[in-house]
Amino acid sequence: MSRRLKVALVTPYFPPNVGGIETYIYELAKRLAKNGVTVHVFTCGRGITEKYNGVKVYRLKAIDVQNLPISLKIPYPIPPTLMFKLVKSDVDIIHAHGHAFITSFEAALASQLAHKPFILTIHDVGVAYQDYMIMRGIRPIVDSTLVKYVFKQADMVIAQNSTTYNYALRFKPRRMTIIPQGIDTSKFKPSRKEGKYITFIAARLVPQKGGETFIRSIPIVIKEIRKVRFMVIGDGLQRSTLENLAYELGVEDYVEFIGRVPHNYVPHYLDQAKIVVFPSEIPAGLTLIEAAAMKKPIITSKTEWAIEDLGDAPIFIPTRNPSETAKAIIYLLRNPHARKMVAKLVYRRVLGRSWDRVVSRHIEIYNEVMMRRG
Repeated sequence: MSRRLKVALVTPYFPPNVGGIETYIYELAKRLAKNGVTVHVFTCGRGITEKYNGVKVYRLKAIDVQNLPISLKIPYPIPPTLMFKLVKSDVDIIHAHGHAFITSFEAALASQLAHKPFILTIHDVGVAYQDYMIMRGIRPIVDSTLVKYVFKQADMVIAQNSTTYNYALRFKPRRMTIIPQGIDTSKFKPSRKEGKYITFIAARLVPQKGGETFIRSIPIVIKEIRKVRFMVIGDGLQRSTLENLAYELGVEDYVEFIGRVPHNYVPHYLDQAKIVVFPSEIPAGLTLIEAAAMKKPIITSKTEWAIEDLGDAPIFIPTRNPSETAKAIIYLLRNPHARKMVAKLVYRRVLGRSWDRVVSRHIEIYNEVMMRRG
């Protein structure tokens, strides 16, 4: 590059908020900065500008109604000033993350007004809408208007696998590419010891993640194997429901609810896992590949995303089926050789998923869209 490239990364949330997208953008931002790119993160927050572990972050005040005491909740924050801040910002490229967020819509508008290249990374296939009643109802309208506009404005759409790639095709983007998720192998690495917990982990505890299935499998497991411990990592809408369910089933003494865990502590808790269980109805994404990188045997539902990331290496189970989930857990608990084999196979599937490749490919794309714009 003849001069230092300046990129605005746009996201509704950013660490210390915990979540898959938040983690991805933070890891991308700090590595881009180390590779000579000036990175400004625009997100929602307390109306301050700060350095977060070396990354400049604009935390714009937003209307965030997901915490209002009403049943029909809009899930994502709306920062009224974001579009104007982006238009005025001294950046070369606007790069939004998440196709259905209001922040991405404002970023697309800003790119048009400022005549700057716009890049969009999609992190899911829209199933997160299912968490919120109001969004399930208006999804077709949102997709055909706001989301369609965001895709239309993008000079490049980045998908993380063929599942998100094929989903994005319905919006007819001009250009698309795939950049698989990276793993920090210096943090997520195999341990010599085997943990003791049957672990369920999700940043957001919502019904679609399969937490209820996990809890309902516990009494079935302990009926066969008494000396076993369970762990639930994460927080969100369903935490109290899951805690109450464990009490109702009489298994509260067998399961520990850890709560929300910052991403840099996730390796510590995964290290304590004997088996990682994720009976989710929606893609697990980063959670599964991080567990695989730590060479943990994985039990999960058979989604397209899981198959693409891990092939036939995990033990696959149907969704919403506590008895089959328990059966898989019991099988691995009683068969140490099977545990080691599954762990070995999932680990092989994620070898080479380095952040170096992710960052170098992003820089290539940034240069490509800048050249195309002239």
